[in-house]
Amino acid sequence: MEKIMENLPSYLFYFCIFFLPAILTLVITLKATGWKRLLSWGHFALLVLPLAIAGGGGMILSAQGLSWRSCVKLPCGFAYVAGVTLLLLQAAAFLWRKIAWWRPVARGFGRCAIFAAGAFLCLTLTWYGLIFSAIWAGRDRVETFKGRTAVAEQTWTDWDVYAYHSPLIRGAARLGGYN
Repeated sequence: MEKIMENLPSYLFYFCIFFLPAILTLVITLKATGWKRLLSWGHFALLVLPLAIAGGGGMILSAQGLSWRSCVKLPCGFAYVAGVTLLLLQAAAFLWRKIAWWRPVARGFGRCAIFAAGAFLCLTLTWYGLIFSAIWAGRDRVETFKGRTAVAEQTWTDWDVYAYHSPLIRGAARLGGYN
């Protein structure tokens, strides 16, 4: 319990980064009607499925000393980034629709607030893109390493080698590497 309390700020930080967009999309989905509700459920799935597959499935695999291969991680990462981008575009569309209400205020402080919100949205999008390109930028291939079937995963300029388990799963422990 003490360790949980010690790491509580980092847990809250990661919760906000990854789960807050899904929660916001769920709120939008529950308020939507008609065909917008159907689109909102698709958007919600675009955010939740990668979290369930890569996050929840990754935790289950990690407990067994395994990890997802790139063919699972990359689509999950790109789907999540697409969902966050769509959420940011929805926020921009909402602000655009409400601009008539903002016009009297927009002469001073309102313009600064709108500019700051736009800058924040751009920085957030960049942050998500950098996270997923840094974590899941590699590709992998199956090869023989020291007489065993292994998965070589590219990390920037090097290749790290892991045990092969299936077309979707590799070992979590690094067996070696090469350039």
